[in-house]
Amino acid sequence: MRRVLELHVVKMVALYTVWVALEEVSLMNFLLVLLWAFAMPYCRFRHMASCLSTIWTCIIIVCKMLYQLEIVDPEDYSSNCTQPLPNSTNLTPEELGNSTLYRDLVDPANWFGVRKGFPTWDCVKVGTGILWGAPGRGILGPEHPLFPLQNHLLLLLLLVFEAVVYRRQQYHRKQHQLVAPVTETIFEDISREHLDLDLVSCAKYFINYFYYKF
Repeated sequence: MRRVLELHVVKMVALYTVWVALEEVSLMNFLLVLLWAFAMPYCRFRHMASCLSTIWTCIIIVCKMLYQLEIVDPEDYSSNCTQPLPNSTNLTPEELGNSTLYRDLVDPANWFGVRKGFPTWDCVKVGTGILWGAPGRGILGPEHPLFPLQNHLLLLLLLVFEAVVYRRQQYHRKQHQLVAPVTETIFEDISREHLDLDLVSCAKYFINYFYYKF
């Protein structure tokens, strides 16, 4: 089981990172997706991606917490755009009226991924696109103080779990004087030559083949 986690915990981290980025579309989350987009095809960059993702996730959490302070007032620097003339845009009057850019004051911090209060609204449309996806129900209720942070807190816990899995495997191999396997397989001592020996060896070979392809 530990070997399976060692092989696939990094994929769990990458998948959940993409899910968080889709839940909260912002510039700071885009950097996380960009980081894992380069790390997944190249194994040698995955450890660095995990470390940088942990640091960047902590920065996002701190920024979200600081933005909730009473001294931060978005109305001091929020602004809206002047509606263009009907003949100078491709948008219909209804789309202009529903656009966040022209309907109300826009907080520039929302584009970076921080927002004042509890994000319980639906997707916000900007023109023909989407600025911020609805976070959904999640584990915590909308009135919980940690509700705006829950996605990144769970991501941070998953990154910590990944580090624990790798450290545990390193300690196990050092304690029993084992060598780290070269290939990413579950059963290191099974190869193509063992396929026809017996049913157990055949099953182990196909398990290795399945997890290698996955």
